[in-house]
Amino acid sequence: MSLARIKEFLDEADMLIAQHAICISNLEKAIEKGEKFEHKSCHECKFGLEWDSHMAPLKNEFPDELRSLVEKIEKIHCEFHEISMQIDTKNPQPSDRENLDRMEKLSTLLLQNLLAFRRLLNLE
Repeated sequence: MSLARIKEFLDEADMLIAQHAICISNLEKAIEKGEKFEHKSCHECKFGLEWDSHMAPLKNEFPDELRSLVEKIEKIHCEFHEISMQIDTKNPQPSDRENLDRMEKLSTLLLQNLLAFRRLLNLE
């Protein structure tokens, strides 16, 4: 397991998570203005690209507790993007606000799980 690769990712994680907050804000603005929004999958955003190159290849090398946390982070992250893709900014729906709220909660949960991962590795 390459601790250097993991640390490199975790050092950037806060900035990468901030991109999700920006995504939510941009999505809200696009809904308000009825403008097109370029949705990305969980493997196309900056976080996903970095995750896939730094963390995913190491997943099977982690002890069970860490591997479980990695899988949870992946699931939360992909759910964030799946919810985003349910929003059609050119055709606003009453459920959009609820979906945006769910995305905000998932973003917070993602950060909490990354912090837990960092703690388990003693990289704080």
